[in-house]
Amino acid sequence: MTLTLRLNARNDIHLPSEVLKLLNLGHGRILKAELKDNRLILIPVDLEPRYSHEDLETIDKVYADQKKKGLIHLKSDKDIDALLE
Repeated sequence: MTLTLRLNARNDIHLPSEVLKLLNLGHGRILKAELKDNRLILIPVDLEPRYSHEDLETIDKVYADQKKKGLIHLKSDKDIDALLE
């Protein structure tokens, strides 16, 4: 996906809502900025682990079970959260 963004008078960049949803970004989320060649790369940062060790083990088991059944639909962290419910 390529976007054309404009800096405002305060040097802020507005990210479209579709990008925010796709990357699960929102108010207060922290991004790491990398300068590489002539590019600015923004990377979302999680300061605290999102899932516990037990959650990750459960995700692995459910994923393996769904894979056997051909029911793999994990496209975002929301899909993973749904598995844990």
